[in-house]
Amino acid sequence: MRVLICDGLRQQGVKIFQKVKNLEVEVRKKIEPEELLDVIPDCDGVVIRSRTKIGRKVLKQASRLRVIGRAGIGVDNIDIEAATERGVLVMNTPGANAVAAAEHAMALMLALARHIPRADESVRAGKWEKKKFVGTELYNQTLGIIGLGRIGSIVANRALGMRMRVLAFDPYVSEDVAAKLGVELVSPQKLFRQSQFITIHTPFTKETKGLLDEAAFKMMKRGVRIVNCARGGIIDESALYEAIKKKKVAGAALDVFSQEPPVDNPLLTLPQVIATPHLGASSEQAQMNVAVAIAEQMVDYLQNGLIRNAVNMPSMSPKMIEQIQPYMRLAERLGHFLSMYFQGNVRHLKISYGGDLRELELAPVTNAAQKGFLERGLGEEVNLVNAPVVMRNRGIQVEIATTSEARGYAGLITLAVVTDQGQFRVAGTVFPTPECRIVGIDDYRVEASLEGRMLLISNHDRPGVIGFIGTTLGDHQVNIADMHLSRIRSKGTAICLVTIDHPVTSAVLQALKEYEDIIEVTEIEV
Repeated sequence: MRVLICDGLRQQGVKIFQKVKNLEVEVRKKIEPEELLDVIPDCDGVVIRSRTKIGRKVLKQASRLRVIGRAGIGVDNIDIEAATERGVLVMNTPGANAVAAAEHAMALMLALARHIPRADESVRAGKWEKKKFVGTELYNQTLGIIGLGRIGSIVANRALGMRMRVLAFDPYVSEDVAAKLGVELVSPQKLFRQSQFITIHTPFTKETKGLLDEAAFKMMKRGVRIVNCARGGIIDESALYEAIKKKKVAGAALDVFSQEPPVDNPLLTLPQVIATPHLGASSEQAQMNVAVAIAEQMVDYLQNGLIRNAVNMPSMSPKMIEQIQPYMRLAERLGHFLSMYFQGNVRHLKISYGGDLRELELAPVTNAAQKGFLERGLGEEVNLVNAPVVMRNRGIQVEIATTSEARGYAGLITLAVVTDQGQFRVAGTVFPTPECRIVGIDDYRVEASLEGRMLLISNHDRPGVIGFIGTTLGDHQVNIADMHLSRIRSKGTAICLVTIDHPVTSAVLQALKEYEDIIEVTEIEV
């Protein structure tokens, strides 16, 4: 067997590979794309960090490749779909650098509060400007944490140790878990309005892109300070620039940017901004932790077939995969749909299997449902293998039930999430093609393809609503691919599920919401 280490790896990790008999190890601190194409056909495993990209072109040449190990969390430099198609396992090391990232966030927060970089620069320039750099204490201040996962939880612990009041927004954490951490779960609006410091620890996803935008900054306290050690793009950098110029935001400490390295970024012209070159995971301990973790995981897989922290596939036999893969796809898509539909803070998730599904091995399907439900909010942190653990760690109970009832379908999967605002439920089935279809939303019966972009519209059942929806979308050049209507009784409430060809703008959503008979509009993508 042969393992290629592409971006260098700490010696502690390299030694783990070297101790394995009949395993050849080649270490490249830097490898160009053309070189990778030449050497990949002879590799059984490859270790990468953030620099090397493994796309479909590379994977086509990787005739022997069994596993890709990402020494770190982010896997956006790996074509997961292509790897899965070729049966290549992709694994990462979530959590190995959590302490380093959390401590960097705390360091930036303190540097921001006490003007440390500017004061250091002033002294080096021969000045002694004590009055100019009067800072603020963290003691008794309110910290808002966006994302209460591994890193966010550590930040909360450190902040509480400094006697800060800690608020957090994370719809995927239960109130019980937050209470045990000593943290108050709140809405993003309340977090923005009450926090003197805000730190971001959530993945970059479609939902979190531009989360801190102009509207968010308008809600914040005057003099708020912002820290981002998560991912670039979560903050609208233009909006942050304007908020600092208007003195709404007193300062920002940024370890990540929408473009890295940042080129001609106006934020870097502001003295109120502290910038570091994506150092969140750059501690001696974190580098060693990820090296050891990925080496141990890959050796376990190559020698014994043991899978840990896999991103793309649980352990299953080929026969089992053939039987349940369509239902895994359905469960994951139902999870995606539900995650974009529900409101409030999650308490527990119910998964029900009806009809012939009772005869199948359902554990991988259950994992797929949990993965789908979580990954829109948590991104690459959750996968098919660790989804149940993530649910459990976040205090979300999962109930599994089976029933003979399937509403006339061969098999039926129903997902229901219970939150502090009620219960939200979706149901689906697989047609012989195979095609995933959604057949129920709460008490409404629908039958639509569970694929692509959709608008879920709740409305009063009155004449003119459907016409208004069609006209409004048409006026904004939004093409309708499919439309399904459902109501429980005449003149009550109804839903309209519209499949569209392209994403809609906020202006389209606002135009729909302003119509008096439309109750709610939710944009969904599966």
